[in-house]
Amino acid sequence: MTSDPESFLGLFQAKLAESGLAPQVRELLLETIGTATAASGPAPRAYLQSVTVGGFRGIGRTARLALTPGPGLTLVTGRNGSGKSSFAEAIEIALTGDNARWRGRTDIWRKSWRNLHHGADPQIAVELLVEGDSEPTSVLRTWHGQDVADSTAELQRPTADPIPLAELGWDQDMVTYRPFLSYSELGQMIGGKPSEMYDAVASILGLEQLTDATKKLQLLARELEASTKAATAALPELLQRLASVDDPRAQAALSALEGPSKDLDRAAALASGLTAADETELAELRRRTDLTGPDLGAVTAAAARLREALAAAEDAKSSSAEEARRRAELLDRALVHYRAHPELDACPVCGSLGRLDVTWAEAAAEQVLLLRAEAEAAEEARRELNAASTALRHLITPPPAWLDPSIAAAWDDWLACRSLTEAAELAARAESAARIVVDACRITREEAAKRLTDQDDAWRDCAGALATWLDKASAAQAAKPRLAQVKAAQKWLKTVHDEVRAERMRPIAHQAQVIWEQLRQQSNVTLGPVQLSGSGTQRKVALDVSVDEIDAPALGVMSQGELHSLALSLFLPRTLLAENPFPFLIIDDPVQSMDPAKVDGLALVLSYLAQTRQVIVFTHDTRLPQSLKYQRLPATIIDVIRREHSQVHTRSGDDPVKQALRDAKALARTRDVPADVVARVLPGLCRTALEAALLEPARRRLLAAAVPHVEVEHRIGKARKITELASVALYGVADRPREALGDLDRAFGEATSALIRWCNKGAHEAVPVQDAEAVITRTTELARKVRAL
Repeated sequence: MTSDPESFLGLFQAKLAESGLAPQVRELLLETIGTATAASGPAPRAYLQSVTVGGFRGIGRTARLALTPGPGLTLVTGRNGSGKSSFAEAIEIALTGDNARWRGRTDIWRKSWRNLHHGADPQIAVELLVEGDSEPTSVLRTWHGQDVADSTAELQRPTADPIPLAELGWDQDMVTYRPFLSYSELGQMIGGKPSEMYDAVASILGLEQLTDATKKLQLLARELEASTKAATAALPELLQRLASVDDPRAQAALSALEGPSKDLDRAAALASGLTAADETELAELRRRTDLTGPDLGAVTAAAARLREALAAAEDAKSSSAEEARRRAELLDRALVHYRAHPELDACPVCGSLGRLDVTWAEAAAEQVLLLRAEAEAAEEARRELNAASTALRHLITPPPAWLDPSIAAAWDDWLACRSLTEAAELAARAESAARIVVDACRITREEAAKRLTDQDDAWRDCAGALATWLDKASAAQAAKPRLAQVKAAQKWLKTVHDEVRAERMRPIAHQAQVIWEQLRQQSNVTLGPVQLSGSGTQRKVALDVSVDEIDAPALGVMSQGELHSLALSLFLPRTLLAENPFPFLIIDDPVQSMDPAKVDGLALVLSYLAQTRQVIVFTHDTRLPQSLKYQRLPATIIDVIRREHSQVHTRSGDDPVKQALRDAKALARTRDVPADVVARVLPGLCRTALEAALLEPARRRLLAAAVPHVEVEHRIGKARKITELASVALYGVADRPREALGDLDRAFGEATSALIRWCNKGAHEAVPVQDAEAVITRTTELARKVRAL
């Protein structure tokens, strides 16, 4: 978003665009400087139309002060105690919720604000004519408590539901471009601390945004640096703790965090248990906790089986079954020999002839079958013995390769059992060796588990401390790029601060000098360039003042009236700033302590401001209205009168329509006035009354059409003829005078255009007047009607 190049934000953005800073740094600066407010759009412009007050300060029963909503100077006059300042304070507190006059005062000021003659709750209503609206907007502030701060304000715009006043969007602008100035503030501006005067001027330049941005960046840098400092401060204690823990994970974490280059990822993995840093000692301990050794139950069962098989085999040896087995084996070998040598009939054992023939072979074969059946039990016992021996040997497994030497010897004894051939020895030694190995494994497991538990307990606390520190370290690491951006922003902001301040101050300083030249009127004090300088507690407004061309300290050589004029010179330029959203300005009692020449200068300054602003001045000093009158400077004067019981009334002190008509009536009723004088003067007075009456609908129409205020005054200024002014009042443009006269005739009668032409003609030459009273009556009625257009 691009702001007005003449505004503070516009100037700031322009310098930022030329800075060459990284995009992230520029974005940070824009965020810090507060462009969000600007992005929301400008606050609506509005003129004051009236203020109605009841039960507040010096006003008891409800009183209304009507104002002309548009550029122009209005003087609200009245003696001290008349209630005029109560109107001024009422407008300020209605729109802001506070009053600068009461700041720093005792509680009696803040609690004695209700009117003593009014029993109901106080109430203030301010009517605003908002640009673009045809009907006024009302701001209603009400109180229900005793403290002046205990109030609420509601905004009622045309054709909309009431909303809180804050939603109008004026809160910040009311501080920066405060359109209120009281006599006490004039004194405070000059008589206060140099830093307070600096702040008063700096705020209208938007420089407080630079100050706020500097403070925000300082705070942000402090927060970012705090994370780094926290991690750095906590690291030595963590390293000491890691070094004291006899755990490979702690040692690995210590290695990761020692030295300038820190491996935070490795340390985080250790803290969360996702690392292989315990492959040595911890892995060994975990393996030992899983070491089981032989299955003692299975070994015991296998040894018992072997013993039972051995016993069965021994029984079979001493039985006929064993003998039958031997005989069957002998006959079976003999049959094998016979079948191999059928031609030999001699016995291979005894050598007898004729013994081994077919008959013998058949008988021997039958005998073998019978003997083997008888020997089966012995054979089964023998097979079971072999199977039992094999089963026991299968339970004897080699030890793990990583086995500790302390139990390796026991395991070797257990493994040696595999080579035993004697079943009885195998059963006995295997069972005994298995028990020894199992006991050794149990002891190893228990010792490893205890050591592992001790280490895990110590590491668990250590890992928690490591995780806590890692959070700080991660925050510090994440803060580094942001901190670099903040440092770059701070450095740039420091270098550009004085440039922005000087450029923003330049138009204010120029306006201050122009206004001072008007205000000083016969003073020998000259005001040179006004500059803002210093920073922090040394900030001040540097005033280049000379007396009769000799440099002098401003506050030491100026009179009180000159000091007030100087304060006005510094305050009023903010009213003319293009970004100031308030086209109205309220000044209370600016004339005090001024000599007549200064009052004349003030009248000129106020009249100048009133060309583009609605200026409302409250004063009890009669010199200001007198100065305006004899200098022929236009102004509306309203008198405020206070009667008993705080009854406050207002009356027109110098309504231009009424004044012109009063002068016309006075002329008509004055005897012995030559007819040619009446013919020359009366048309001009009637024309003045009608022009003043037409100005009101002209401004209303243009403002309702959302025409900018500067353009409004430009169009009205171009309407040099009364018929052109009528065209602006009816259509918003000055180039339809004939059509305007026709519409006025249709609206108010055919004599309307004739009266206007008569007034217009009389402004240039004498015109006959047949009946002055009738002309004045018709003019009065027409003025009333056109004001209501």
